[in-house]
Amino acid sequence: MPKKSTKSKSNRTTLKQKYKLVKKVKEHHKKARRETAKKLRLGIKPKAPKDPGIPGAWPHKDELMKEIDFEVEKKKAVEAAKAEVKRERRNDYKRRAREAMEAGLPPPTLEELRRKADDMDEDFMAKKEAKLDDATIDDAREAGDNDSSRRAYYKEFVKVVEISDVIIQVLDARDPLACRSPEVERFVRRMNPDKRVVLLLNKIDLVPKENVQAWLKYFREELPCVAFKCATGGGGGGGGDKLGSRNMPTKGSYGGQDCLGGETLLQLLKNYARNRNIKTSITVGIVGFPNVGKSSLINSLKRSRSAAAVGNTPGMTKVSKEIVLDKHVKLIDSPGVVFASSLGESAGATALRNCVKVERLADPIAPVCEILRRCPMEQLMLMYKTGRFEDVDDFLRQIGRLQGKLKKGGVPDLIASARIVLTDWNSGRIPYFTHPPTRGDAKDLKHATAEVVINWSAEFDAEKVFATEENAVIAGLHDSEDADVDFVASTTAGVATMDAAEDDDEEEDEEE
Repeated sequence: MPKKSTKSKSNRTTLKQKYKLVKKVKEHHKKARRETAKKLRLGIKPKAPKDPGIPGAWPHKDELMKEIDFEVEKKKAVEAAKAEVKRERRNDYKRRAREAMEAGLPPPTLEELRRKADDMDEDFMAKKEAKLDDATIDDAREAGDNDSSRRAYYKEFVKVVEISDVIIQVLDARDPLACRSPEVERFVRRMNPDKRVVLLLNKIDLVPKENVQAWLKYFREELPCVAFKCATGGGGGGGGDKLGSRNMPTKGSYGGQDCLGGETLLQLLKNYARNRNIKTSITVGIVGFPNVGKSSLINSLKRSRSAAAVGNTPGMTKVSKEIVLDKHVKLIDSPGVVFASSLGESAGATALRNCVKVERLADPIAPVCEILRRCPMEQLMLMYKTGRFEDVDDFLRQIGRLQGKLKKGGVPDLIASARIVLTDWNSGRIPYFTHPPTRGDAKDLKHATAEVVINWSAEFDAEKVFATEENAVIAGLHDSEDADVDFVASTTAGVATMDAAEDDDEEEDEEE
């Protein structure tokens, strides 16, 4: 019989071994500090830790590397431009000094040098202020408070309309009337009666199915209208640049990430190209209000995340961009050119169109007043878990306490609370929707100038295409009773108009 081992199986060490190890570690750190101090005295910089780089198995590595290369080239171009300016300035100084010596002028006095330095300082400050003003102009488009920026984006819109065969006007399904501009439709027909306008009801997953059907019925009495929901990523498997599923979901199989309505829209466009006997590819311009999903629409049709830049804030698209979908269809992305009317519309109603960055709003409380006017109090109380409130200040004070938005002394921060509510409104956390107006009432008369074009339906074969839309698109949406969220019935923000169009026409008249 084998003898049992008398050796202990415990992994514990003695205190002597422990303190010996601690002493060695301290000596090692002390030696490393001495070596570092010695190198610093000799002017030798310590080596930085090596960057492990981007993992090769990461699915978005190629896309990120392209972005990094672009930023590096951009930085090099900026540095080269600065060096060229510096070189030209030095050459100018040398030329002036040489001319002064040849002319026999005396050297500048100390007072003249001081005056020249003051002038250069004033020039530098003026250029710095001008640079800040330029940055403000770039962001002023969302607020619609700069005439030159509106005119520049309107020119982009005119360019898109001129080169397009079909214009797709993208509408937000939550409040389509606030995104639809009759001026856009009249301008397209005035420029060329042969151009066609198609309405696209985007973000249909944010409203009940019955509401989508009501809006489609309302708009199709005037123009072809397609229900659409952009892909949100995932679900496609495989490559990291793919977006959504390539196959349209059938009834009951919609998972929230797929693109809905893409096949319907492409079939309409191809039917139009075939019926009009267009031999080359058809050019489709995407226009609409800022942040209604124009670039996301293009990415969903292209099945790519990088075809057009997208973001949750308005103003991502600055200039028009052409994207080749296939050999039959070319898409043109355009910046949002439909601005809120300046003829008496309140600032609160304008901000609810999601055309202004919430951070840029000087008074975010005014839009919250508009939200309280348009939405029932009981549903807002349930959503934010507040008590009954008397006015907007009481409502924001309760939200500030619940969300922890407090200033010094525990006073609720009304501005921060208002930004939270407005962000929830724009992002869809407040699931509001609007009902289509009755034909002939006051709201509908604002769109009475939109002519009812009957022959367009035959050119697009709209009846045949829309016959399959019920099973392919609408069936994937939730009913208001089966949905997990409680939808909030709201009133519309009004009709969208285009201020820059009138300004541009006046300029053309003055030039003539």
